[in-house]
Amino acid sequence: MNLLAERIRSVRSRRLSEAVIADRRTSVDASGLADAAEELRLALVRATGARRPLVAVSLPLCTDAVVALVAAIVGDLSVCFVDPSAPEERRRALLKALHPDVVLDRSGIRTVASSSTRAQDALEAGYVAMSSGSTGGGPKGVLSPWAAIDAFVPHGAAALDLDASSVWAEVSHLSYDLAMTNLLVALAAGSSLHLSGSLGDRLRPLGFCARVEATHVRLAPRFIDLAANERGSASPRTLRVWGSGGDRLSAADAQRVFDLGVATVVNTYGTSETIGFASAARFEAGDDLPTVHGALGIGRGSVGGWRTSLAPDGTGEMLTIESPHLPGGYLFGTPSGDFPRWDGPARVLTGDLGARRGEELFCLGRAGRRVKRSASFVDLDALDAEVKDAFGLATFTAATPEGALVSLVEAAGNDLDDLRRRLPTVLRPDSVPDVLVPVAQLPRTGNGKIDQAAAQLLAASAG
Repeated sequence: MNLLAERIRSVRSRRLSEAVIADRRTSVDASGLADAAEELRLALVRATGARRPLVAVSLPLCTDAVVALVAAIVGDLSVCFVDPSAPEERRRALLKALHPDVVLDRSGIRTVASSSTRAQDALEAGYVAMSSGSTGGGPKGVLSPWAAIDAFVPHGAAALDLDASSVWAEVSHLSYDLAMTNLLVALAAGSSLHLSGSLGDRLRPLGFCARVEATHVRLAPRFIDLAANERGSASPRTLRVWGSGGDRLSAADAQRVFDLGVATVVNTYGTSETIGFASAARFEAGDDLPTVHGALGIGRGSVGGWRTSLAPDGTGEMLTIESPHLPGGYLFGTPSGDFPRWDGPARVLTGDLGARRGEELFCLGRAGRRVKRSASFVDLDALDAEVKDAFGLATFTAATPEGALVSLVEAAGNDLDDLRRRLPTVLRPDSVPDVLVPVAQLPRTGNGKIDQAAAQLLAASAG
Protein backbone atom coordinates (compact mmCIF):
# COMPACT_ATOMS: atom_id res chain seq x y z
CA MET A 1 0.00 0.00 0.00
CA ASN A 2 1.30 3.49 -0.82
CA LEU A 3 1.94 5.97 1.99
CA LEU A 4 -0.91 8.25 0.92
CA ALA A 5 -3.37 5.39 1.35
CA GLU A 6 -1.95 4.67 4.81
CA ARG A 7 -2.16 8.35 5.71
CA ILE A 8 -5.79 8.60 4.59
CA ARG A 9 -6.75 5.47 6.53
CA SER A 10 -4.85 6.36 9.69
CA VAL A 11 -6.06 9.97 9.86
CA ARG A 12 -9.65 9.07 9.13
CA SER A 13 -9.70 6.18 11.55
CA ARG A 14 -9.23 8.73 14.34
CA ARG A 15 -12.16 10.87 13.17
CA LEU A 16 -14.79 8.46 11.88
CA SER A 17 -17.70 10.49 13.23
CA GLU A 18 -16.35 13.89 12.13
CA ALA A 19 -14.76 13.83 8.66
CA VAL A 20 -17.37 14.20 5.92
CA ILE A 21 -17.27 14.06 2.13
CA ALA A 22 -20.37 15.78 0.75
CA ASP A 23 -21.86 17.15 -2.43
CA ARG A 24 -25.19 18.90 -2.93
CA ARG A 25 -27.14 15.64 -2.71
CA THR A 26 -25.17 13.04 -0.79
CA SER A 27 -22.58 12.67 1.94
CA VAL A 28 -20.37 9.90 3.27
CA ASP A 29 -18.35 9.62 6.45
CA ALA A 30 -14.84 8.22 6.61
CA SER A 31 -15.94 4.67 7.30
CA GLY A 32 -18.43 4.71 4.43
CA LEU A 33 -15.81 6.22 2.13
CA ALA A 34 -13.34 3.41 2.87
CA ASP A 35 -15.97 0.69 2.36
CA ALA A 36 -17.25 2.19 -0.90
CA ALA A 37 -13.71 2.63 -2.22
CA GLU A 38 -12.80 -0.98 -1.50
CA GLU A 39 -15.99 -2.24 -3.15
CA LEU A 40 -15.27 -0.17 -6.24
CA ARG A 41 -11.64 -1.30 -6.38
CA LEU A 42 -12.70 -4.94 -6.42
CA ALA A 43 -15.28 -4.27 -9.15
CA LEU A 44 -12.70 -2.52 -11.36
CA VAL A 45 -10.19 -5.35 -10.97
CA ARG A 46 -12.86 -7.98 -11.71
CA ALA A 47 -14.08 -6.13 -14.80
CA THR A 48 -10.64 -5.88 -16.39
CA GLY A 49 -8.85 -8.94 -15.11
CA ALA A 50 -5.86 -6.69 -14.47
CA ARG A 51 -4.29 -6.26 -11.05
CA ARG A 52 -3.70 -2.55 -11.66
CA PRO A 53 -6.02 -1.34 -14.44
CA LEU A 54 -5.82 2.13 -15.94
CA VAL A 55 -9.18 3.72 -15.16
CA ALA A 56 -10.77 6.71 -16.88
CA VAL A 57 -13.32 8.28 -14.52
CA SER A 58 -15.95 10.34 -16.33
CA LEU A 59 -18.07 11.50 -13.41
CA PRO A 60 -19.08 15.03 -12.43
CA LEU A 61 -17.59 16.54 -9.29
CA CYS A 62 -19.40 14.57 -6.59
CA THR A 63 -18.86 12.12 -3.74
CA ASP A 64 -18.73 9.22 -6.22
CA ALA A 65 -15.73 10.86 -7.90
CA VAL A 66 -13.93 11.03 -4.54
CA VAL A 67 -14.77 7.37 -3.92
CA ALA A 68 -13.15 6.57 -7.28
CA LEU A 69 -10.06 8.60 -6.36
CA VAL A 70 -9.69 6.84 -3.02
CA ALA A 71 -10.24 3.45 -4.70
CA ALA A 72 -7.32 4.23 -7.01
CA ILE A 73 -5.14 5.34 -4.11
CA VAL A 74 -5.79 2.39 -1.81
CA GLY A 75 -5.81 -0.09 -4.71
CA ASP A 76 -2.60 1.30 -6.26
CA LEU A 77 -4.43 1.77 -9.57
CA SER A 78 -3.79 4.34 -12.29
CA VAL A 79 -6.58 6.88 -12.78
CA CYS A 80 -7.40 9.78 -15.08
CA PHE A 81 -10.42 12.05 -14.59
CA VAL A 82 -12.37 13.20 -17.64
CA ASP A 83 -14.82 16.08 -17.36
CA PRO A 84 -18.16 14.80 -18.70
CA SER A 85 -19.21 18.39 -19.43
CA ALA A 86 -16.23 18.97 -21.76
CA PRO A 87 -16.91 19.03 -25.52
CA GLU A 88 -17.43 15.52 -26.88
CA GLU A 89 -14.57 15.93 -29.36
CA ARG A 90 -12.10 16.65 -26.54
CA ARG A 91 -13.36 13.72 -24.45
CA ARG A 92 -12.98 11.35 -27.38
CA ALA A 93 -9.49 12.62 -28.16
CA LEU A 94 -8.46 12.20 -24.53
CA LEU A 95 -9.74 8.63 -24.26
CA LYS A 96 -8.11 7.73 -27.57
CA ALA A 97 -4.77 9.05 -26.33
CA LEU A 98 -5.12 7.52 -22.86
CA HIS A 99 -6.04 3.94 -23.88
CA PRO A 100 -7.74 3.11 -20.56
CA ASP A 101 -8.65 -0.44 -19.61
CA VAL A 102 -11.98 0.68 -18.23
CA VAL A 103 -14.23 3.74 -18.11
CA LEU A 104 -16.27 4.57 -15.01
CA ASP A 105 -19.21 6.89 -15.61
CA ARG A 106 -22.81 7.35 -14.49
CA SER A 107 -23.82 4.19 -16.34
CA GLY A 108 -21.32 2.10 -14.38
CA ILE A 109 -18.11 0.27 -15.31
CA ARG A 110 -17.40 -0.20 -19.01
CA THR A 111 -14.39 -2.09 -20.34
CA VAL A 112 -12.77 -0.59 -23.42
CA ALA A 113 -12.38 -2.99 -26.33
CA SER A 114 -9.91 -0.71 -28.10
CA SER A 115 -7.64 -0.40 -25.08
CA SER A 116 -3.91 -0.62 -25.63
CA THR A 117 -2.49 -4.13 -25.55
CA ARG A 118 0.35 -3.04 -23.29
CA ALA A 119 0.45 -4.76 -19.91
CA GLN A 120 -1.01 -2.15 -17.56
CA ASP A 121 0.59 -3.91 -14.60
CA ALA A 122 3.90 -2.63 -16.03
CA LEU A 123 2.59 0.95 -15.84
CA GLU A 124 3.60 2.68 -12.63
CA ALA A 125 0.41 3.41 -10.70
CA GLY A 126 -0.66 6.97 -10.09
CA TYR A 127 -2.79 9.89 -11.21
CA VAL A 128 -2.66 11.12 -14.80
CA ALA A 129 -2.41 14.91 -14.52
CA MET A 130 -3.94 16.67 -17.51
CA SER A 131 -2.50 19.87 -18.92
CA SER A 132 -4.89 22.81 -18.66
CA GLY A 133 -4.65 23.25 -22.43
CA SER A 134 -4.45 27.05 -22.18
CA THR A 135 -1.79 27.26 -24.90
CA GLY A 136 -3.67 25.00 -27.32
CA GLY A 137 -2.87 21.64 -28.87
CA GLY A 138 -4.32 18.21 -28.25
CA PRO A 139 -4.69 16.44 -24.90
CA LYS A 140 -1.51 15.77 -22.98
CA GLY A 141 -0.92 14.30 -19.58
CA VAL A 142 1.75 13.04 -17.26
CA LEU A 143 1.61 10.14 -14.87
CA SER A 144 2.25 11.35 -11.33
CA PRO A 145 3.12 8.21 -9.32
CA TRP A 146 1.50 7.73 -5.92
CA ALA A 147 4.96 7.48 -4.37
CA ALA A 148 5.79 10.99 -5.64
CA ILE A 149 2.41 12.32 -4.46
CA ASP A 150 3.16 10.74 -1.06
CA ALA A 151 6.26 12.92 -0.90
CA PHE A 152 4.28 16.05 -1.74
CA VAL A 153 1.02 15.96 0.21
CA PRO A 154 2.24 16.65 3.78
CA HIS A 155 4.23 19.66 2.58
CA GLY A 156 1.37 20.91 0.41
CA ALA A 157 -1.05 20.60 3.33
CA ALA A 158 1.35 22.50 5.60
CA ALA A 159 1.74 25.32 3.05
CA LEU A 160 -2.05 25.70 2.99
CA ASP A 161 -2.38 25.40 6.79
CA LEU A 162 -4.59 22.31 6.48
CA ASP A 163 -5.38 19.91 9.29
CA ALA A 164 -8.14 17.60 10.50
CA SER A 165 -10.28 20.55 11.66
CA SER A 166 -10.32 22.12 8.18
CA VAL A 167 -13.28 22.17 5.80
CA TRP A 168 -12.36 22.32 2.12
CA ALA A 169 -14.69 23.77 -0.54
CA GLU A 170 -14.15 22.59 -4.12
CA VAL A 171 -15.95 23.73 -7.29
CA SER A 172 -13.41 22.69 -9.96
CA HIS A 173 -13.58 19.31 -11.66
CA LEU A 174 -10.92 16.72 -10.86
CA SER A 175 -9.74 16.70 -14.48
CA TYR A 176 -7.88 19.91 -13.58
CA ASP A 177 -4.61 19.41 -11.76
CA LEU A 178 -5.25 22.29 -9.35
CA ALA A 179 -8.46 20.65 -8.11
CA MET A 180 -6.79 17.25 -7.89
CA THR A 181 -3.98 18.70 -5.76
CA ASN A 182 -6.61 20.33 -3.54
CA LEU A 183 -8.38 17.05 -2.85
CA LEU A 184 -5.19 15.06 -2.34
CA VAL A 185 -3.82 17.42 0.32
CA ALA A 186 -7.22 17.71 2.01
CA LEU A 187 -7.68 13.93 2.12
CA ALA A 188 -4.17 13.44 3.47
CA ALA A 189 -4.81 16.02 6.22
CA GLY A 190 -8.11 14.39 7.24
CA SER A 191 -10.10 17.50 6.31
CA SER A 192 -13.79 17.42 5.44
CA LEU A 193 -14.61 18.01 1.77
CA HIS A 194 -17.60 19.81 0.30
CA LEU A 195 -17.95 19.52 -3.48
CA SER A 196 -20.18 21.18 -6.02
CA GLY A 197 -20.21 20.75 -9.77
CA SER A 198 -23.02 23.29 -10.01
CA LEU A 199 -22.41 26.15 -12.43
CA GLY A 200 -24.19 28.42 -9.97
CA ASP A 201 -21.65 27.62 -7.25
CA ARG A 202 -18.75 28.13 -9.68
CA LEU A 203 -20.13 31.55 -10.51
CA ARG A 204 -20.80 32.32 -6.82
CA PRO A 205 -17.90 30.65 -4.97
CA LEU A 206 -18.21 32.92 -1.94
CA GLY A 207 -21.82 31.90 -1.36
CA PHE A 208 -20.85 28.24 -1.65
CA CYS A 209 -18.05 28.68 0.90
CA ALA A 210 -20.48 30.40 3.25
CA ARG A 211 -23.14 27.71 2.83
CA VAL A 212 -20.81 24.82 3.68
CA GLU A 213 -18.90 26.83 6.33
CA ALA A 214 -15.62 26.24 4.54
CA THR A 215 -12.29 27.20 6.08
CA HIS A 216 -10.25 26.72 2.88
CA VAL A 217 -10.59 27.19 -0.84
CA ARG A 218 -8.01 27.33 -3.66
CA LEU A 219 -8.94 28.68 -7.08
CA ALA A 220 -7.54 30.39 -10.15
CA PRO A 221 -7.32 34.19 -9.74
CA ARG A 222 -10.29 34.91 -12.02
CA PHE A 223 -12.61 33.52 -9.34
CA ILE A 224 -11.71 36.52 -7.19
CA ASP A 225 -13.71 38.68 -9.61
CA LEU A 226 -16.73 36.43 -9.13
CA ALA A 227 -16.36 36.44 -5.35
CA ALA A 228 -16.01 40.22 -5.21
CA ASN A 229 -19.21 40.64 -7.23
CA GLU A 230 -21.21 38.64 -4.68
CA ARG A 231 -19.63 40.24 -1.63
CA GLY A 232 -22.85 41.90 -0.46
CA SER A 233 -24.89 38.69 -0.47
CA ALA A 234 -22.42 36.22 1.05
CA SER A 235 -20.35 36.40 4.20
CA PRO A 236 -18.06 33.37 4.64
CA ARG A 237 -17.17 34.07 8.27
CA THR A 238 -15.44 30.69 8.59
CA LEU A 239 -13.19 31.09 5.53
CA ARG A 240 -9.65 31.70 6.75
CA VAL A 241 -7.36 30.66 3.85
CA TRP A 242 -7.79 31.57 0.18
CA GLY A 243 -5.31 29.70 -2.00
CA SER A 244 -4.51 30.88 -5.51
CA GLY A 245 -2.89 28.96 -8.33
CA GLY A 246 -2.88 28.37 -12.06
CA ASP A 247 -2.13 31.97 -13.05
CA ARG A 248 -0.17 34.99 -11.81
CA LEU A 249 -1.80 36.74 -8.87
CA SER A 250 -1.74 40.52 -8.54
CA ALA A 251 -1.50 42.46 -5.30
CA ALA A 252 -4.82 44.12 -6.15
CA ASP A 253 -6.52 40.72 -6.36
CA ALA A 254 -4.98 39.62 -3.05
CA GLN A 255 -6.24 42.81 -1.41
CA ARG A 256 -9.74 42.12 -2.72
CA VAL A 257 -9.60 38.74 -1.00
CA PHE A 258 -8.62 40.43 2.27
CA ASP A 259 -11.52 42.86 1.75
CA LEU A 260 -13.84 39.85 1.74
CA GLY A 261 -12.80 39.17 5.33
CA VAL A 262 -10.35 36.33 4.58
CA ALA A 263 -7.26 36.58 6.78
CA THR A 264 -4.72 34.63 4.69
CA VAL A 265 -3.85 34.35 1.00
CA VAL A 266 -1.48 31.57 -0.12
CA ASN A 267 -0.14 32.07 -3.64
CA THR A 268 1.06 28.76 -5.09
CA TYR A 269 3.13 28.02 -8.18
CA GLY A 270 3.56 24.77 -10.08
CA THR A 271 2.70 23.05 -13.35
CA SER A 272 0.85 19.96 -14.51
CA GLU A 273 4.25 18.47 -15.29
CA THR A 274 5.67 18.69 -11.77
CA ILE A 275 3.00 17.35 -9.33
CA GLY A 276 1.24 19.71 -6.94
CA PHE A 277 2.98 23.05 -6.48
CA ALA A 278 6.68 23.75 -6.12
CA SER A 279 6.61 27.13 -4.39
CA ALA A 280 4.16 28.96 -2.13
CA ALA A 281 3.97 32.40 -0.55
CA ARG A 282 1.79 33.26 2.44
CA PHE A 283 0.34 36.74 2.93
CA GLU A 284 -1.70 38.01 5.86
CA ALA A 285 -4.21 40.86 5.83
CA GLY A 286 -2.31 44.07 6.51
CA ASP A 287 1.00 42.80 5.10
CA ASP A 288 2.95 44.80 2.56
CA LEU A 289 2.39 43.20 -0.84
CA PRO A 290 5.52 43.70 -2.95
CA THR A 291 5.15 43.03 -6.66
CA VAL A 292 7.29 42.78 -9.79
CA HIS A 293 5.51 43.97 -12.95
CA GLY A 294 2.22 43.73 -11.07
CA ALA A 295 2.73 40.09 -10.00
CA LEU A 296 2.67 39.01 -6.37
CA GLY A 297 5.44 36.74 -5.08
CA ILE A 298 5.29 32.95 -5.22
CA GLY A 299 7.59 32.25 -2.26
CA ARG A 300 11.18 31.16 -1.84
CA GLY A 301 11.05 28.24 -4.23
CA SER A 302 10.77 25.25 -1.93
CA VAL A 303 7.96 22.78 -1.16
CA GLY A 304 9.19 19.49 0.26
CA GLY A 305 11.47 17.87 -2.31
CA TRP A 306 10.63 20.42 -5.03
CA ARG A 307 12.84 23.42 -5.82
CA THR A 308 11.93 26.38 -8.04
CA SER A 309 14.76 28.49 -9.44
CA LEU A 310 15.58 30.82 -12.33
CA ALA A 311 17.48 29.73 -15.41
CA PRO A 312 18.49 32.07 -18.27
CA ASP A 313 16.56 31.79 -21.51
CA GLY A 314 16.64 33.88 -24.66
CA THR A 315 14.56 36.78 -23.35
CA GLY A 316 15.01 36.73 -19.58
CA GLU A 317 14.99 34.21 -16.78
CA MET A 318 12.72 31.18 -16.85
CA LEU A 319 11.22 29.51 -13.81
CA THR A 320 12.59 25.98 -13.57
CA ILE A 321 11.42 23.21 -11.26
CA GLU A 322 13.70 20.43 -10.06
CA SER A 323 12.86 17.37 -7.99
CA PRO A 324 13.75 13.67 -7.78
CA HIS A 325 9.96 13.10 -7.70
CA LEU A 326 9.13 14.49 -11.15
CA PRO A 327 7.12 12.36 -13.59
CA GLY A 328 9.21 10.82 -16.33
CA GLY A 329 7.69 12.79 -19.20
CA TYR A 330 4.38 12.89 -21.04
CA LEU A 331 2.38 9.68 -20.93
CA PHE A 332 0.71 10.98 -24.10
CA GLY A 333 0.67 14.20 -26.09
CA THR A 334 3.36 16.84 -26.54
CA PRO A 335 3.53 20.58 -25.82
CA SER A 336 2.15 22.82 -28.56
CA GLY A 337 5.24 25.07 -28.23
CA ASP A 338 8.76 24.79 -26.86
CA PHE A 339 7.67 24.61 -23.22
CA PRO A 340 7.07 23.09 -20.74
CA ARG A 341 9.77 20.52 -21.40
CA TRP A 342 12.02 18.18 -19.46
CA ASP A 343 15.70 19.09 -19.26
CA GLY A 344 16.85 15.74 -17.89
CA PRO A 345 14.87 13.40 -15.63
CA ALA A 346 14.72 15.73 -12.61
CA ARG A 347 14.27 19.18 -14.18
CA VAL A 348 11.40 20.86 -16.03
CA LEU A 349 11.69 24.17 -17.90
CA THR A 350 8.25 25.66 -17.29
CA GLY A 351 8.04 28.32 -19.99
CA ASP A 352 7.17 30.96 -17.37
CA LEU A 353 9.35 34.02 -16.99
CA GLY A 354 10.35 34.82 -13.43
CA ALA A 355 12.17 37.35 -11.31
CA ARG A 356 13.84 37.37 -7.93
CA ARG A 357 13.80 40.12 -5.33
CA GLY A 358 15.89 39.18 -2.33
CA GLU A 359 14.85 35.62 -1.47
CA GLU A 360 11.39 35.91 -3.04
CA LEU A 361 10.49 34.61 -6.50
CA PHE A 362 7.87 36.11 -8.83
CA CYS A 363 6.08 34.54 -11.81
CA LEU A 364 5.75 37.13 -14.58
CA GLY A 365 3.87 35.06 -17.18
CA ARG A 366 4.61 32.98 -20.26
CA ALA A 367 7.92 33.42 -22.06
CA GLY A 368 6.10 33.71 -25.39
CA ARG A 369 4.11 36.64 -24.01
CA ARG A 370 7.09 39.02 -24.10
CA VAL A 371 7.59 41.06 -27.28
CA LYS A 372 10.06 43.71 -28.36
CA ARG A 373 8.71 47.19 -29.15
CA SER A 374 10.65 50.42 -29.65
CA ALA A 375 13.94 48.84 -28.54
CA SER A 376 12.45 47.58 -25.27
CA PHE A 377 10.47 44.53 -24.19
CA VAL A 378 6.74 44.62 -23.43
CA ASP A 379 5.40 41.94 -21.09
CA LEU A 380 1.90 41.31 -22.42
CA ASP A 381 0.77 39.52 -19.25
CA ALA A 382 1.97 42.48 -17.17
CA LEU A 383 0.17 44.84 -19.56
CA ASP A 384 -3.11 42.95 -19.10
CA ALA A 385 -2.59 42.89 -15.34
CA GLU A 386 -2.06 46.67 -15.24
CA VAL A 387 -5.27 47.24 -17.20
CA LYS A 388 -7.13 44.89 -14.85
CA ASP A 389 -5.79 46.66 -11.75
CA ALA A 390 -6.48 50.15 -13.09
CA PHE A 391 -9.86 49.65 -14.77
CA GLY A 392 -11.22 46.31 -13.54
CA LEU A 393 -11.42 44.94 -17.10
CA ALA A 394 -10.27 41.51 -18.25
CA THR A 395 -8.12 41.76 -21.39
CA PHE A 396 -5.91 39.58 -23.57
CA THR A 397 -3.27 41.38 -25.62
CA ALA A 398 -1.53 39.80 -28.59
CA ALA A 399 1.14 41.01 -31.01
CA THR A 400 0.50 40.76 -34.74
CA PRO A 401 3.27 39.69 -37.15
CA GLU A 402 3.60 43.36 -38.12
CA GLY A 403 4.26 44.28 -34.47
CA ALA A 404 0.94 45.91 -33.59
CA LEU A 405 -0.65 45.19 -30.19
CA VAL A 406 -4.29 44.05 -30.27
CA SER A 407 -6.22 43.85 -26.98
CA LEU A 408 -9.41 41.85 -26.60
CA VAL A 409 -11.47 43.56 -23.89
CA GLU A 410 -14.38 42.05 -21.97
CA ALA A 411 -16.54 45.15 -22.31
CA ALA A 412 -19.25 46.71 -24.45
CA GLY A 413 -18.05 48.58 -27.51
CA ASN A 414 -19.30 51.93 -26.24
CA ASP A 415 -17.04 51.61 -23.16
CA LEU A 416 -13.85 51.51 -25.20
CA ASP A 417 -13.65 55.19 -26.13
CA ASP A 418 -13.09 56.14 -22.49
CA LEU A 419 -10.58 53.28 -22.08
CA ARG A 420 -8.60 54.49 -25.12
CA ARG A 421 -8.32 57.95 -23.59
CA ARG A 422 -7.22 56.66 -20.19
CA LEU A 423 -4.78 53.89 -21.13
CA PRO A 424 -1.84 56.28 -21.73
CA THR A 425 -2.19 57.44 -18.11
CA VAL A 426 -1.29 53.99 -16.74
CA LEU A 427 0.82 52.38 -19.49
CA ARG A 428 4.13 53.50 -20.88
CA PRO A 429 3.87 54.74 -24.49
CA ASP A 430 5.40 51.65 -26.15
CA SER A 431 2.93 49.30 -24.44
CA VAL A 432 -0.36 51.09 -25.24
CA PRO A 433 -2.40 48.74 -27.47
CA ASP A 434 -2.90 49.85 -31.06
CA VAL A 435 -6.30 48.17 -31.40
CA LEU A 436 -9.01 47.49 -28.80
CA VAL A 437 -11.60 44.82 -29.62
CA PRO A 438 -14.73 44.42 -27.46
CA VAL A 439 -15.73 40.81 -26.69
CA ALA A 440 -18.59 39.50 -24.60
CA GLN A 441 -16.22 36.99 -22.98
CA LEU A 442 -12.61 36.02 -23.48
CA PRO A 443 -12.23 32.39 -24.63
CA ARG A 444 -11.41 30.25 -21.62
CA THR A 445 -10.58 26.64 -20.84
CA GLY A 446 -12.77 24.61 -18.49
CA ASN A 447 -10.72 25.58 -15.42
CA GLY A 448 -11.03 29.31 -16.06
CA LYS A 449 -7.68 30.05 -17.70
CA ILE A 450 -7.71 32.16 -20.84
CA ASP A 451 -7.47 29.86 -23.86
CA GLN A 452 -4.43 31.56 -25.32
CA ALA A 453 -4.52 29.75 -28.66
CA ALA A 454 -8.17 30.68 -29.26
CA ALA A 455 -7.63 34.24 -28.01
CA GLN A 456 -4.58 34.63 -30.27
CA LEU A 457 -6.62 33.59 -33.30
CA LEU A 458 -9.42 35.98 -32.34
CA ALA A 459 -6.97 38.85 -31.93
CA ALA A 460 -5.29 38.02 -35.25
CA SER A 461 -8.61 38.08 -37.11
CA ALA A 462 -9.54 41.39 -35.48
CA GLY A 463 -6.16 43.05 -36.06
